[in-house]
Amino acid sequence: MSKIVRFRTKQDTVVGTLEELLEKARSGDIAAFVFAAKCPEGEIATSWANADMGLRQELISHQQVDLNYAIVEANVDKLIEWV
Repeated sequence: MSKIVRFRTKQDTVVGTLEELLEKARSGDIAAFVFAAKCPEGEIATSWANADMGLRQELISHQQVDLNYAIVEANVDKLIEWV
């Protein structure tokens, strides 16, 4: 399994975050990506680069793991009560 590295970004600045990620790509810290964005009218835009179907699935599954971790982290106080 791959090591998950979180690029910590401020979620309230879309342009700044994209610029920061672009710099990481330019410096070689990003070799492939998957992208999903919610557009103002409600559409969902998706894209990817340098990723075949298998790698896209791997990257998306890591996003899911990251989300699951955030859900557990947000509810850790309730979960501790059950132990």
